[in-house]
Order: sequence, then C-alpha cells, then structure tokens
Amino acid sequence: MKLLKYVFLLFILTIISCKDAKPDTKPDTIDSKDISENVKKTVTLKQLWKTDTLLTTCEAVRFNAEKNVVYVSNMGAVPPDAKDGDGTLSILYTNGKVLTQNWVTGLNAPKGINIYNGKLYVADIDEVVKIDVETGTIEKHIKIEGAKFLNDLDIDTNGNVFVTDTRNNKIHKITNDKVSVWKTFTDFNPNGIFVEDNRILAVSYSKGDFIAIDKVTKKEKLLASGINGGDGIVSIAEGYIISTWPGEVYFASKHLKGEVATKILDTKDAKINAADISIIPKTNVLLIPTFFANTVDAYQINVE
Repeated sequence: MKLLKYVFLLFILTIISCKDAKPDTKPDTIDSKDISENVKKTVTLKQLWKTDTLLTTCEAVRFNAEKNVVYVSNMGAVPPDAKDGDGTLSILYTNGKVLTQNWVTGLNAPKGINIYNGKLYVADIDEVVKIDVETGTIEKHIKIEGAKFLNDLDIDTNGNVFVTDTRNNKIHKITNDKVSVWKTFTDFNPNGIFVEDNRILAVSYSKGDFIAIDKVTKKEKLLASGINGGDGIVSIAEGYIISTWPGEVYFASKHLKGEVATKILDTKDAKINAADISIIPKTNVLLIPTFFANTVDAYQINVE
C-alpha cells in the first residue's frame, strides 16, 4: 500500500514538472533587423563615360526621369559670384552626348538645380530662377534679400524649395514664390542639401559634417563626418553618396552615427573637381559635374 502511494505521488510530481517546464529557446538568434543594421555594405564606383569639355565650369547636374535627359548648370567665367550674364544651362542625353549646348542663356553663375511640376529651379548667386521645362524660357527671378552665395537646392513633395546660402550660413525656403529664412547657422556654411519627408539633410562646406535637421524642431543630428568641402548629396538604398568640391566622393551608411564616412573616389591629384551630383536611379549611375575640368562624368554605382 505504501508503495502504491509512493508511485502515485511520483506520477503527480512528474505531471506538475512537465506542465511548468518551458520550451528550449535559441539564445543566439538574431532577427532580420539586427542583421541589416550590422552588415556593412561596400560601395564602389566604376567610370562609364565623360562628356566632351564643352560645359564651362559646370557646377550641378539633375536627371529628369520624365524626359530621360540630364540638365547641367554652367557658370562660365569665374569668380563664382560674378554677375556677368555668361551662365548657361545645357541638356545631355543619358549617354553623355550633348543634346542642347545653350538651352538657357543669360544667367550669372548658376549652381544647384531641381525640377518640380514642369519647372526647373536654379540657384543663381542671390536669386532662384524659375524656368519652364518645355520651352526653356525664364518665367521668374525670385530675389532673396541679403543672400550672398546661393548654392544648392532641393524641393519637397509639396513644392517647397529649400536653398542653401553657403557664405551667409542660411537655408532659405520658397513657398509659392515667397521667400523666408528656414534655418540659420553659426559656422556651418551649408552647401549640399537633400530633402526627406521629416528632415532635411545638409553637408557643410567648411566643417566636413553631414547632418540631418528635423523639419519641425530644427534640431540637428550628426550623421557622418570627415567630408571636407562638402558639395552634393544623393540617396541610394544603403545610404548617401556625397561629393566634395576638391574632388572626393564619400559613402555614408544609413547606420552611421557621426563616424567618418568612407571615401569611394578621389580625383584631386588629377585636378578634377566633384561638384553638385545627381543620380539616374533605374541604372544606378552617378553623375558628377567636374567644375574646372568642364565635363560631366558618369560612374556605375556598385554595392556589395
């Protein structure tokens, strides 16, 4: 009898133990988010073509996906703030051949360019010039009071134009052709600008910093450093490609938190500048205006 009680008690304890036991887990499991954040991507550039040396002091390029052409701003003679009327815009095919050499004339020192709703906006020293894409005619000169050196510009999905004033340490905003000061810096000297949904990215010409600015709070966040002479910004899936006027191109991963960006091109020794860049997204081609070298150079973007 005692033996039966002992067996029954042991049976009950075994059931309780099994009920309370937890299944085995895998302590070293890494989810897909952790994997994507920790795998480092390598970005390289391979040159595809370069234009003839017809684009005098070309400062900026912009790909038009609707027309499958590339616009180029040519400053003409320097200095880059001279109101000499010799600035032009050209149009290229996507293979580098010139479609129209002098599409728009009579500008001064055109720099950053971008497109919105059939209009091409051009930063030109102290004004933004609005041009009709279909006809190439200048529709309006939007004067920016007190501007010293308007440089790069980008446009959000609502048509707001954001333009950097490098020498005056400001970013201006243009809404319905009306100008306001959006952000003032102390010693940042903003050059390249790239607008996202909730923030604006900018690269410093003087400090080498690449930052994000919250659209609402205007709070700054350092994304990457070491980009001296920062000029243009484009976005790819893995991060950002940033050019520097002296002739370097950098890759900044989206997971950087202020670290030094990775250099992926250096043409300084060849005296080839790298000004305000653009990208052809479908073919992953980077377009680089070379300023004093008077060409636009195209590179295949490879990511591994």
